[in-house]
Amino acid sequence: ERALSLDENLGEAHAAKARVLTSDGRYDEALAEIEAALRLDSESFEVNTAAARLYFTQRRHADAVKYYEKAAALMETDFSSVSMLMTCYKAMGDQAKTRQSAQRTLARSEKIATQEPDNGLAVGYVVVSLCVLGEVERAKDLAKRAMVLDPDNLNMRYNFACGFAELGEFDVALDLLGPV
Repeated sequence: ERALSLDENLGEAHAAKARVLTSDGRYDEALAEIEAALRLDSESFEVNTAAARLYFTQRRHADAVKYYEKAAALMETDFSSVSMLMTCYKAMGDQAKTRQSAQRTLARSEKIATQEPDNGLAVGYVVVSLCVLGEVERAKDLAKRAMVLDPDNLNMRYNFACGFAELGEFDVALDLLGPV
């Protein structure tokens, strides 16, 4: 609100407001903010990820894909947007694009995880990607090593659990979600 009171033409400020409104379930207001943000700065990574998140939250997967793809193109190190593409394409029933997104997520997140082995978010996305690509043993090995390094990282554990649940490895997934 403060940024917008100073300059109502800041696309990223409208996007930030849209994120808050989306989190509060105020989708009509969030949509108005996203429309303003896109009109003001359609080339902003933050604006595109906020738009994608709003549409994803509303289960408008085809709309979310458009903005996740744009965000991924704007920032080549972003592995979160391409990871969300896996989820969107899966929800849309497009197996080929789900696999393609998994490969893209793997390439991006593996690069970060190699440089920063303690980056639980990146490691989590590596494991999820491996699961989607059917590389189960490699995913399990990496998850075990990561759990030794950072057992209290709940975000990483959640991502691991999602990947293993996807494979039908429900006991593994539940163990990962259990007490730390």
